Amino acid sequence: MKTVALSLIMVLNVMQLTAADQSHGILETDQPAVDRQIEGGGGATLFQPPNQISLVVSDESCDACGSGAQAVADNFTVNTGGMGFDLQQILLWGVYFPGNVPQALDDFEVRVHLDNAGLPGTVVCSWIDLSPASRVDTGVNIGTWDEYLITLDLPGNCPLADIPYWIEIFNNTGPGTDDWAWESGNLDPVNGTAGGTYAAEAPGVSWIPDTIDFAIQLNGTLLPVELQSFSIE
Repeated sequence: MKTVALSLIMVLNVMQLTAADQSHGILETDQPAVDRQIEGGGGATLFQPPNQISLVVSDESCDACGSGAQAVADNFTVNTGGMGFDLQQILLWGVYFPGNVPQALDDFEVRVHLDNAGLPGTVVCSWIDLSPASRVDTGVNIGTWDEYLITLDLPGNCPLADIPYWIEIFNNTGPGTDDWAWESGNLDPVNGTAGGTYAAEAPGVSWIPDTIDFAIQLNGTLLPVELQSFSIE
């Protein structure tokens, strides 16, 4: 089990796309530091706890984006000594921007990609229309926004070998409502890979590299080892 004590930063960088050039705006706020402990489950292959530094909108119906949509993906590597990992559950942290009003029902889409020269490539697993198993207000505020912990229980198996991947996650909050924004996280030193990416559509196609690592935990089980039988004559 991984345990990380966080001393959270007082300066908030909120990432937004402008309609003109999709550049990133920065908002600074005087926010008191918060100390807390977040424990990663024993079955986690990626554990990047939230750090309150940045937010990036990841929403199929993004009112804050000039393109009308934006998808975000983060990269990771499975390290199981050759056994492989069956992804079954995702935990992620984020907010509802700009009005701090969550939807009655979330509608998440998750896509796991192979790595393609440092960007998301072929999709190997995907799920649509995911409603969270739970959505919990953590009691931590990021500026004027409440931080929510989202738990997504995946309805099917996703066996992953010991290679690099990207995980793309976006919500569909609907037009004229608050957008869902994914919070930044502390890089997992074992399974994490520095930096992320975003695209001005959802699902993402034309990916743009970024420097943000996102708050996420991937839970599952190690795949069973196949035993070979031998006959001795």
